[in-house]
Formats: sequence, structure tokens, C-alpha cells
Amino acid sequence: MNSEGAERPAVTVGMVADPDLPARLAHQLGERLPGLLARRDDSVDWKVEIFYDPFEAMHPDDDHLIDKAAQHVAHTDWDLALCLTDLPLRTDDAVVLASLDRRHHVALISLPALGGWRLRHRLQVLSVRLIDGLRPRGSTRELRMPRPFHRARLETPDPTTARIVSPRRIGIPRLLAGMVRANRPWQLFLGLSSALAGSLAGTAFGVLYSSIWQLATALGPWRLAGVVGTAIAALTVWTIAGHGLWERADSTGMAHGPDLALRNAGTVATVAVGTVVFFATLFLLTCAAVGLIIPPDYLGSVLGRTADLGDYLTIAAMASALGTVAGAVGSGLEDDTTVRRATYGFRERERRDRVARDR
Repeated sequence: MNSEGAERPAVTVGMVADPDLPARLAHQLGERLPGLLARRDDSVDWKVEIFYDPFEAMHPDDDHLIDKAAQHVAHTDWDLALCLTDLPLRTDDAVVLASLDRRHHVALISLPALGGWRLRHRLQVLSVRLIDGLRPRGSTRELRMPRPFHRARLETPDPTTARIVSPRRIGIPRLLAGMVRANRPWQLFLGLSSALAGSLAGTAFGVLYSSIWQLATALGPWRLAGVVGTAIAALTVWTIAGHGLWERADSTGMAHGPDLALRNAGTVATVAVGTVVFFATLFLLTCAAVGLIIPPDYLGSVLGRTADLGDYLTIAAMASALGTVAGAVGSGLEDDTTVRRATYGFRERERRDRVARDR
């Protein structure tokens, strides 16, 4: 009811979300969206409904997805529709953040194009602006870029359609970060039991054998850093090469050229970030184990001098490097399907599983 007691008209915004990250973000956005929209227009009663359903993984084209989204909502009572996908979308010279079709009252947002940081805030701002553009007043040419997207530009092929794009030099790094975010690299090795078992065994060897302590403290900081870097690189390369995560041009007809390079860059970044997070977690656990197991007096007698905190950190780093290399060996015992499930989000996993079946 408004201030005069009249009943306000209701506007229902339907949200269609891909599984995994888009579904989680849609749930969070759905709780806040009515209030955000009411701040811009309190003359209507805003309602939000969410429908979870995957888009097609093999057609990374925003026009195709807009048509599919329109089919999704054709038989609903929604007034407007907002679709969230974790598919990366590009044109020849730009990255697509969102597409809008006022004929069917449908807008599509590509989450990876929003980047890997402040994703919820950017999604909220862009969603409100797109919904405002879908309403039956004005035209898409009147849309203005909200502040987080001031470097993006608006393309309007005709009065009823629009596309928000970001220049390649800005959009590609942000798109890559968004792809990595969607793959959740910090959870990578939690799904690989053999890699975890191997890393724990290798770390225990480094913690319990005094010869490793002596070697670690004798290496010096630069050599030790080289050992750690080599261990991280070994696990990254082993995981990618050993399980066919590096995609080749002849593996599918749907990805080639720049798209293929982008997917492979996303794979390398995902596994590399996951490996760094894995090593950092292993290092913290090893620091606790070294401090608990090795008495300072005994460590000093092995080293022939008084042990200090730096010695404990050095031993923990060396033991963690050994554990990381052992984890690389352990990851080779996992089957390819398990590794893909641990490495990728729902959308990319579905696409790669389909490619694997078609080989």
C-alpha cells in the first residue's frame, strides 16, 4: 500500500541461475534485490522468484543464451527475467558483461566477466541497472554505466537490445580472474584423497628426519625459495599434464583460437592458485607440527648451535616442499574424472565431461 492507502502494482522479477556459483549468488541477490529496487522505485511492490536450471555448456554466445533464456521464461508469470551464468562470453574485440533484450524482457549476466573480487557488489549494482533498463519506459540507449563499470561501454544494435562490454585490455584479466573464482581453486586438493595422503606422508618424512633439518638450514634462503617454487610448479604441471586438463584444438570443435587460449589460461591459473593455497595450508600445519614435535634443545644439538624461530620456519618450509612433491605423485593415482570434478566448477566440468565422452 502507498501513503494514500492504494494498493501498489506488483512487479515480479524472475531469476534463472546456473548451478554452483551462480545459484549461490542468485540466492543471496534474491534476498536483497527487492529492497535495492524499492530504493529506485517504491511505487511498485517488488517480488523476486528464483529458478535453478543450467544453460547449455557448449554454446558460449550471448545471443544464443538470450534466446534460451527467453524460452525459459516464456510460460511464466514473470514481468522481467534476469539470468546468471558462469559461461565466459566474448566478442571479437571485447568481453561481454551483460546482454539485454527488451522485447522478451530478459537480461543475461556473465559472472566471470565481473571479475574475482567484489563480485556480490558488482552483481547487485549491475542487476538493478539492467532491471531498470528492462522496464517499459525509455529505451536501452538511456542506460548509463554504473560506477563499478565506468570503463565498460554500451552497445545498442537496435532500440530493443543492448550489450554491456568491457575492452579487451581490462576485460580479459578480469574475465580470467572470474573464471578462476568460479572454479574455487582453494578447494582443489580437498577432493583428491591420494594427493592429500601423499603430501602428508612426504611432510611427515621432512618433520621426523634430522638429516632433512640439516639440509634445510644449510640451503640458505634463495635455494630454499627455489626448492619451494619448484615443488609448487611440479604439482601444478603434474596435475595439468597428467590428467589431460590442457585442452588441444582438435579435442572439440567448440573451442579454438582465443577461446582455447583463454580456457587453458584459466586452467593454469586455477591449478596454480590451488597449489599455492595448498602449500600455504600445508606450511601452516607443518609449522605447528614442527613446533610440537621437535624440542629446541634437541634441534640445537643436531644443528650444532642454538636453534631459533627461523630454523623452525625453514624446516617447515622444506618439509612442506617435500609434501607438495609427494602430493604431485599422489595426484597421478587419481582418475581424470575425479580431478576434473575437483578442479572445475559445474559449467566447465560439464563441458569438459562432454568433450571427454565425444573423443
